[in-house]
Amino acid sequence: MRANNVVLNDKLEDVSISKAYSFPFEVSFSEIRKLSKGYVKLHWHDEIQISIVTKGSVEFIVGEKSYILKNGQAIFMNTQRIHMAKSVGDEDCIYHSIMFNAKLLKMFPGSIIEQKYIDPVITSNKLNSIEIYGNNNWEQDALKYISDIINVDIIQDKGYELKIYIDLLNFWLLLVLNDKDIFNQKMEPKPINEQRIKDVLSFIHQNYSNKITLQDIADAVFVSKGECCRFFKKSLKMSPYDYLINYRINESMKLLKNSSLSILDISENVGFNNVSHYIQIFKKKTGQTPLEYRNSQ
Repeated sequence: MRANNVVLNDKLEDVSISKAYSFPFEVSFSEIRKLSKGYVKLHWHDEIQISIVTKGSVEFIVGEKSYILKNGQAIFMNTQRIHMAKSVGDEDCIYHSIMFNAKLLKMFPGSIIEQKYIDPVITSNKLNSIEIYGNNNWEQDALKYISDIINVDIIQDKGYELKIYIDLLNFWLLLVLNDKDIFNQKMEPKPINEQRIKDVLSFIHQNYSNKITLQDIADAVFVSKGECCRFFKKSLKMSPYDYLINYRINESMKLLKNSSLSILDISENVGFNNVSHYIQIFKKKTGQTPLEYRNSQ
């Protein structure tokens, strides 16, 4: 089992997930407070994700909705949904994630299983996520399958792939039989704000080292400054400018740790045009000056 370390491409896709064709499945764990940013950054991937909190409480943000899950509770996240996770309160928190490509369950292209039970879920533009709190019998059974899958993957004894496959099918069957909303949805256009968020983040990640204004960001997604702030804040709970500053600081931390560039050069490389302002913001967000941070690494 690997520690979850999200690696993004320019499109905000997490490319760290195994793409093994023969068995497109993996389990990872996330200790949020040990991550450099203190949260799992916003990203998406083709794989379906089922996450269960195993310590503390975690806030999952999927699209424009936020869910706070406690130890033992889980969430199903559909394919290609933009999401992030962060800790709740001051306690340590850990969650384990099951990642798998839907083709693992389809049997073969064009099968009844694919047409009736898999594609209606993964092609739904309305179904982003399903929370599993354990409040009723089917949710308790679902949580048991999730835990069993993780444990089987840890041990990996003879036939473990078959056990995982069977448990995934049983989990999917529970969703089909008990979540009435899955198959009662009309096809709707893909939520426009989700794509806008991806586009805004991609623009920031590609241009953070340059001078960027809010107008530049809004222009990148063809909306007004007010609308840009509105949909961005609704999903990420921060303004585009705050995200830009946080991203610049995090990129500067990498340079402080892994390069011999001067503080002045680093501040310029990540988009600050005033080194004093950079040092002030860095200390405000980390509790250290850039030099103190570099010396502590």
